[in-house]
Amino acid sequence: MQAGTHDPASATVALILTLTGDTSTMTRVHNGNSKTLLSVIVPAYNVEHFIVASLQSALSQPRADEIELIVIDDGSTDQTLERILDVQRSERGRNIRVIHQENRGVSAARNRAIAEATSPYIGFLDSDDVWSADFTAKIMPLLDTNAADIIEFNVGIINSDGKVIDRVRLIDPATVGHRPCDLDALLDFARVYQVFPVARVYKRALWDGIEFPAGRVYEDATAIPLVYTRAKSLFRLADDLYFYRRRAGSITTRATPYTVRSLATCAEETMERCNGGPLDPFWLAMFHKVFSYACFQAARVDGRVFAESIRTVEATAAHYRVFAANRTDAPTELHALGKITADRRWFLIKRIVKRALGLELRPPASASRTHAQGSVRGRPSAGSQQ
Repeated sequence: MQAGTHDPASATVALILTLTGDTSTMTRVHNGNSKTLLSVIVPAYNVEHFIVASLQSALSQPRADEIELIVIDDGSTDQTLERILDVQRSERGRNIRVIHQENRGVSAARNRAIAEATSPYIGFLDSDDVWSADFTAKIMPLLDTNAADIIEFNVGIINSDGKVIDRVRLIDPATVGHRPCDLDALLDFARVYQVFPVARVYKRALWDGIEFPAGRVYEDATAIPLVYTRAKSLFRLADDLYFYRRRAGSITTRATPYTVRSLATCAEETMERCNGGPLDPFWLAMFHKVFSYACFQAARVDGRVFAESIRTVEATAAHYRVFAANRTDAPTELHALGKITADRRWFLIKRIVKRALGLELRPPASASRTHAQGSVRGRPSAGSQQ
């Protein structure tokens, strides 16, 4: 059953209510603006205190009329959806499309929004992060001229109050400008391990047939390298055009067996892509990066689940040894395994010091404390071990 309704706050918005069994999906659909140049994917889950600032950072851009914002409310249980709809009803919100679905996780939210995108380029904006004020001034001229398949840029880090506290340098100033996305560029990508989606803008066609895997964290470590192997050209900017908000409550703030399993699965999938082709050096480099980070996460889990996490990474290491035994381009030993004990000792020391000094991340007293395994969150590059 489908029912349409007219929204007096916006004559260009149609409200479609779809009921299937006991599942309710409400979608606000913008009637379509063929002139939008950039579709921006905004997954949102229980971010009532941050979502307005996130959306306004895009809507306040000088060329906001050329941006289609696709916001997926992933079953929020706080006031997130109401905040989104308030922004949509504002004068600047006419290019916002809002989709509300039951909680399915960040991968399903992003995949749904990518499928809905209509612009020639897409980007990602996490629901508690913000763009720099000059984002469109830097990005849109490059999209106007079809400068590259992927536009890359640097990322700043802000705290819950919006103060800049750090930065993640992904772009070497020596590499600014246009470059082919050849094997050398892919190996640079693997070296920096810049897999999180928000640090670039992409041609939408690159995503055809590629999805973020459901049921994982660090899901971007699977999808983004695949997108890069399709790109022919890059354009690199050294500007901090995106600001990631470091806060408590992120699903990646705390290491768990779930995060270790997600990374180990990604490492094994990456290893399987080494099929004797010209991109094998890239996939091998990606395997070692992802596996190294799985070990890093295993070193940070609670003591009760440490043995379980070690078994997970050791199983992947065993599969790798079988794989490497039949190759001349893959070292047989995985040195990351040997670092777990030292990393864990250092992590425990830092945690004790942070607790003693009151430096542990804690959610604001007024913020929602409801979290779910499927909650949506961006983060700095997995290679940036903050």
